[in-house]
Amino acid sequence: MTGNHLTPQNATITTATIQVQALTIGKKQVTLAVFRQLQETPLIKDDGNLLGEPWGIVNYHPDKCADAPAHLHVVWQYGDELRRSAVQMPGVGRHSHPIADLYVQARIIYGTIHRPHAQPEAGDSLHLSEKTPGGWRMFTKGRFRHDGMDFEGAVPDRLRREWKRFEGTVPNEDRRAFEMALTMLGISPAEPVDQITAKLLAMLPTEQYRATVVELTQLPQLFIAV
Repeated sequence: MTGNHLTPQNATITTATIQVQALTIGKKQVTLAVFRQLQETPLIKDDGNLLGEPWGIVNYHPDKCADAPAHLHVVWQYGDELRRSAVQMPGVGRHSHPIADLYVQARIIYGTIHRPHAQPEAGDSLHLSEKTPGGWRMFTKGRFRHDGMDFEGAVPDRLRREWKRFEGTVPNEDRRAFEMALTMLGISPAEPVDQITAKLLAMLPTEQYRATVVELTQLPQLFIAV
């Protein structure tokens, strides 16, 4: 089994005369089974930059994700290991980010989010519920749009329950944790609410993420054996 373990030391990219690049171990082309064994690890960091060196794109969906929002499967090098990463395209699906979590939590804590069983105000894209023909559907994460990208922000269960009651009370533990997170980002909890939320949105690395994805789309396609 050692001979089939894919590492930067034994993996190479070979180019045929018609410019088809294949991912190989020694002289053998990598199979789908070996590719699936690569650890799935995010290639793009929270700041929108790359965590390691990308090798190429594989046109194969190892996790039965062909119907998911458009994405790339990238083989990349992390230290002395090869890994794979499903990189979501900027303009599709919903993106997760720690700052998105804080933004949604800020809107709940400061009471600037819409009430349960009500639509957001005009111009506000953040919503924790939506009206359907069968009634209101509550989300486990807040959803909003910023700079051409859709995000979802995680909300602690206790904080979401308080929002549903909409009594304006926030557990002290949740508020302290939130304010500590703001301070670590260089944002004073004493600042006006609109300035806090604006600063959080400005910290979402949308421009850098788009630039990084464009860079990845230029990678060669790597062929693997069935």
